[in-house]
Amino acid sequence: VSEQESGLKVNHPASFAVSLNGAKGQIDAKVHSPSGALEDCCVTELDRDKYAVRFIPRENGLYLIDVKFNGSHIPGSPFKIRVGETGQAGDPGMVTAYGAGLEGGSTGTACEFVVNTSTAGPGALAVTIDGPSKVKMDCVECPVGYKVTYTPMAPGNYLISVRYGGPYHIVGSPFKAKITGSQLVSSHSNHETSSIMVDAVTRQVSYSHQGAPSQSDASCVTAKGLGLSKGFIDQKNNFSVDCSKAGRNMLLVGVDGPRVPCEELLVKHLGNRVYNISYQLKEKGDYILVVKWGEQHIPGSPYHITV
Repeated sequence: VSEQESGLKVNHPASFAVSLNGAKGQIDAKVHSPSGALEDCCVTELDRDKYAVRFIPRENGLYLIDVKFNGSHIPGSPFKIRVGETGQAGDPGMVTAYGAGLEGGSTGTACEFVVNTSTAGPGALAVTIDGPSKVKMDCVECPVGYKVTYTPMAPGNYLISVRYGGPYHIVGSPFKAKITGSQLVSSHSNHETSSIMVDAVTRQVSYSHQGAPSQSDASCVTAKGLGLSKGFIDQKNNFSVDCSKAGRNMLLVGVDGPRVPCEELLVKHLGNRVYNISYQLKEKGDYILVVKWGEQHIPGSPYHITV
């Protein structure tokens, strides 16, 4: 194998040649990026005895290239190829994380881990934790990089993603931490995402949180209008629904007829979670109108409409 000279760059094609020296068989190659992903590569025949392995690196760091002949590694495989200069800005392949908080902990107690960025060059750090509860997160600088603490409030599995210098995971990320203990928050969601981001230059820390829709209560929804009790053929039947006091959720409306479905149904948000609904019907009969706030019927639903 003749490796390409050093000085490989991200997003620039890389290639190296493999000589069979008269051996007959099948060449196969796999490229592993520094973050552990499999990168696309292609093997092309240059000569009767010589092949080229080509790929486009997407990350800085150390790549491992498996080259197999008839299913077995050739001498020296897997080959190590460095992309970018050592210590080039924001190299996720040079960042490691360790600490008990990456493996587990208990609810209500701060869990801790360290992200070692000392050999990776400057880069933005992003830590995201997905789990059954939102977590209180903190991040402070320490001699080797950053110390991250988080306090989970519900038991279960938490997925900890650590990215450095862009969208790429560091080695071993995402980590899975098993949290035990009692439920310390009443949550209507089983999936919450908490994140922190540390700016590469200013070292400023910013926090964000995303969750499923916050607590909603369908019993607080009110509906009014003639269209809730009576319908007319070939004209728009209207009613309004006020969800402003019902928390956050989705309004779901459906009309089912004796034979054919509802011809047209329009839901328009007027602002502040107040909606106007119009529907059109094609034939006489008894219809059922369902109005739900999330998974729950609002008071009065299902409505029975005679046309």
